[in-house]
Amino acid sequence: MPKKDGRLEASDRKTDVQRRFRFLPGDLLIILVILVFCVVFWLGFFFQGKMTDKKAKYVRITLDGQVILESALTRFAEPVEYSVVGEHGTVVIYLSSEEVYVKESSCEDQICVKTGSLKHTGDGAVCLPNRLVVQIVGGSEETGEPDAVSI
Repeated sequence: MPKKDGRLEASDRKTDVQRRFRFLPGDLLIILVILVFCVVFWLGFFFQGKMTDKKAKYVRITLDGQVILESALTRFAEPVEYSVVGEHGTVVIYLSSEEVYVKESSCEDQICVKTGSLKHTGDGAVCLPNRLVVQIVGGSEETGEPDAVSI
């Protein structure tokens, strides 16, 4: 019951708040639809990632647009450091059967080094000053070659 000055008492304010935030059956239906959509969306990404990880993985290193190394990651059971001399100095690339990353670069910005590990198909690192691209591409196990479309 409002007082003469128009303010509600504490007990009236509580019931007024309870009335405003009441769930209706339609609200529950909307929440369930959103949850189901999120779960289906997440499962799609999860299974899509699992399917691409089953393909054979290759490392492709290009310098100034020319492929200088393209090899299966399984070839690097023993880790190898691969050096490439570019326009602005030397870039050292770490290659193993599990991951690939740019270990050192003589360029100023070091973005290629900060990219970190490349483990999944489609991952890549670029050193723009040296015009170097390192990427993981998927391939077919039947032919033993990288796919024409890499991503």
